Amino acid sequence: MTYSNGISRRGFLHSAAALGLIVAMPGSAIGQSAPKRGGTLSIGVEGASTGDTLDPSTFNSPYWAVVAGTVFNTLVEVHGPENELRPGLAKSWAESDGGKRWVFDLVEGATFHDGRPVTSADVIYSLKIHDAEGSRSNSRSIAAGITAMTAESPTRVIIELAEGNYFFPAMVSNYPLCIIPDGTTQFDGIGTGPYKISRFAAGEVIETVRHEGYFKSDAAWVDQVVILAANDPAARVSAFQSGQVQIASGLDTRTAALLKALPGKSLIRLSGSQFVGFNMRADIEPFNNPDLRMALKLAIDRQDVLARVYGGMGRIGNDTPIPPNDPLFAAGIAQNSYDPEKAAALFKKSGFSGTLKLSTSDAATVPAVDMAALYKEHAAKAGIPIDITREPADGYWSNVWGQAPFHATVWGARPTADMILTTAYSTGSPGNDSHWSNPVFDATIAAARVEADEAKRKTLYVEAQSLLSSDGGVIIPVFGDTIEGVSNELQGYVPGTQPCANYRAAEQVWFA
Repeated sequence: MTYSNGISRRGFLHSAAALGLIVAMPGSAIGQSAPKRGGTLSIGVEGASTGDTLDPSTFNSPYWAVVAGTVFNTLVEVHGPENELRPGLAKSWAESDGGKRWVFDLVEGATFHDGRPVTSADVIYSLKIHDAEGSRSNSRSIAAGITAMTAESPTRVIIELAEGNYFFPAMVSNYPLCIIPDGTTQFDGIGTGPYKISRFAAGEVIETVRHEGYFKSDAAWVDQVVILAANDPAARVSAFQSGQVQIASGLDTRTAALLKALPGKSLIRLSGSQFVGFNMRADIEPFNNPDLRMALKLAIDRQDVLARVYGGMGRIGNDTPIPPNDPLFAAGIAQNSYDPEKAAALFKKSGFSGTLKLSTSDAATVPAVDMAALYKEHAAKAGIPIDITREPADGYWSNVWGQAPFHATVWGARPTADMILTTAYSTGSPGNDSHWSNPVFDATIAAARVEADEAKRKTLYVEAQSLLSSDGGVIIPVFGDTIEGVSNELQGYVPGTQPCANYRAAEQVWFA
């Protein structure tokens, strides 16, 4: 793997990654005995809907991230607590022309679940579908930056970008960028991953069996993997307690002490860049008014949210997706803090009168519901009336997220700060769920991608965060720790910055 212009591999990772602490809580016993085959692994995860499909360009929730890591592969993968970039379907990659030209060489012997070999044509097709007309892929902004793709040989792909981007390999690790067969129009779940789908019931379950032709010889130990749609947080806890699932994501921090005491269970605490927040659609009234947006940012008591929603397990946010424990965090910019008096003045200045409707749901995690209730209390002290609508979990990501004027959102960790800034906040990105558009912000992160000097690059990312914090359409009050449960009967589990071992737990683990 080659990184040019003086960016070393270590420097790349440490400047790019959201470096969260990965802490196995007391009672954890994640062992490393010799791998052996056999058994059925069950995973309970939130974010499924009855309207879901197997089209990777629609993958946009924790549930589908786990499916992607079980059934499919991306060119590049992210592993471990430091977001280490490792080969996926690409065994190596190298850049030239200031990060505008990338060459990816594919692994030999990789096949799809139906036996077809993986070729460069499959890679090109798989990336193109995310920038197709009408695509709502959260990776569209990544695919849209590609100006040309060439199959130099069946195992070599050349990708040319409109602008230089030294972080491009990390960006193509984004879970929706799965490689599927060239020409696929009927999305039936054919991938290259460690497990192939045997049953798909939208909004309920995906059952899989081992792909015996998987190209990684040191992976895929269990015989079957079942991914349960466990949108209800109480149901996830119950499934983990009873042993119905061996891995459960998104557990409530407030019940951590109780769960920790369960025999044969371990809890893993991820202190990364995942967050729950509230989107104000900046492209429509009344949230196209910057005074109203700032009023709402100052109308939430972040310390109270941290204490009462997360039990103190987290860090205060400043309305950007970069947490305080990230090397690129903008520590020097003004903190948006609870100020009911100033919030009231800005609310009046905005000219808006009436009640704001805030949509939330268990689909966006339990904290999204609890945080909304607290926010209503906080805002009332500033004279800002908010009504809470608790939306059904089923359909939230397709019908409410990114569409309702004022709504809850949740984002998992990404391997680089640039990826979350680009995917969630750049102009025109379908992942831009607040619909905020700022040309200066876009130009700043574009310049950061091609800046080889680490100090200058950080300065640019700080400027981008300043713009987002002061003007953006998202309220990110807290970076709450994520708690996931893992049964002690599993071996080989290596936590990452994202849940379920960076979504690739299925290929890692075996039963003791």
